[in-house]
Amino acid sequence: MTKNRLFAVSGIALLTALAGCQSVGPDYTAPNFDLVGAYTPEVPVIAASQADHGRWWESTTDPVLQSLIDEGVANNIDLKIAISRIRAAAAAARGVGAANGPTVGASLDGSAERSTSSRASGDHVDELGYGAGIDFSWTADIWGGQAREEQVAEADYLRQVYLREDVYRTMIADIITNYIELRGAQKRLALLQDSLDLQRQTSNIVQVRLQTGLGSELDLSRARAEVSDLEATVPTLQISIDRSINAISILVGAQPGTHRDLLLDASPLPEFQSSPPIGIPADLLRRRPDVRAAELALIGATSQIGVETATLYPELTLSGSLALGVTGYGTGPIVRTVMAAIGALLDATLYDGGERRANITVAEEEAEQAFLTYRQTLLNAIDDVESAIYGYVGAMQQRDSLIASVQHHRDAFEQSRVRYVQGLSDFLDVLDSQRSLTSALQSLADAETDLELETINLYSAAGLSVEDVERYAAQHGVTLING
Repeated sequence: MTKNRLFAVSGIALLTALAGCQSVGPDYTAPNFDLVGAYTPEVPVIAASQADHGRWWESTTDPVLQSLIDEGVANNIDLKIAISRIRAAAAAARGVGAANGPTVGASLDGSAERSTSSRASGDHVDELGYGAGIDFSWTADIWGGQAREEQVAEADYLRQVYLREDVYRTMIADIITNYIELRGAQKRLALLQDSLDLQRQTSNIVQVRLQTGLGSELDLSRARAEVSDLEATVPTLQISIDRSINAISILVGAQPGTHRDLLLDASPLPEFQSSPPIGIPADLLRRRPDVRAAELALIGATSQIGVETATLYPELTLSGSLALGVTGYGTGPIVRTVMAAIGALLDATLYDGGERRANITVAEEEAEQAFLTYRQTLLNAIDDVESAIYGYVGAMQQRDSLIASVQHHRDAFEQSRVRYVQGLSDFLDVLDSQRSLTSALQSLADAETDLELETINLYSAAGLSVEDVERYAAQHGVTLING
């Protein structure tokens, strides 16, 4: 009997010693993607004088834009949601760790008893007592399933950190993009007003020539029609301006229209004194927060396989209790009792119809899906950079060509107007040349705006530096365990 008890206790001690020493399921290994060493298009030198800086938006020379970015960092609603998700994931991770630890309970009870004699004297006895106890239970992590659960929770927590950083990256780009579109629309509106003034002057010249017998009613009608056509374009640009102002207000967490007074006055397109290092495709594995988040999803999915695999094996639970009782206060004898107990339960499922095996298969397929999502996210990030490079180079070439085009159209218009005043050419020549100049000026303004937008696309596609991610996470009380 003693030998059997000793064998059982030794077995329990051995299983307990194994707890945490073995984790079933696969360990995560970072995928080795076969990436080409360079982007397909050549990375342009945007400005040789610009310093490489991960937080390039802080180098803007536009104080209004910088104030909007600061306001967005403080108040953007998507950013606040992402931060809340970080806190929730951190709490969930703490909960998993606590659930896997020992559970301790306490109890306290009291009793009072009066017994009365059946004799005529009615003698009675009062007896008081109390008891207190502590009990605990702990499930040993023999197969590492609990450790895998904690890995899943930690990976989700860190994933939320990087998803927050991706919201930060896209939020900054969205604010700047809408700001550029606003300033571009305001510039086109100013050019349109200049063209209107010029066309009105031309219309006045035609009217004077008509009054002197040198012009015709047809020329005057054409001139006035051109004025009306230009005036009809003004509301379209004004709508674009109003919508951009509203979009900016929402991005910084304010009610639409809040920043109208701040943004209504036209300003030049913003400039930046630094740019992020574009690097090579492999750099996106650490610079793009969305790519880092996708990898953490894969890490969590891989650990979940271990969680499900651990359910195949027996579960050892240790439990114990300690109780103290005192009775007899009153007229009876005082009795003190102390009881202690410890036990172990080995729980194993013998048959479940294949449910646990099915759960393992589900976890394996979800890990495969997470891997493919990770790869797809990386490929999309590379595409973002390459597309932005193509867009930037194309916008640069278009702008340079339009600069020359505007100068040629301006010369042609001046020549046609002089010849018309001198009676050497038809009014249609003036009208066509002026219309072409107006169109070229608008196209140049569009090209300059597009060039800035493509620049921002490239900067945003490059991602954030690792140092920035860690710094911003720390500012919000988030510690990157393996960032």
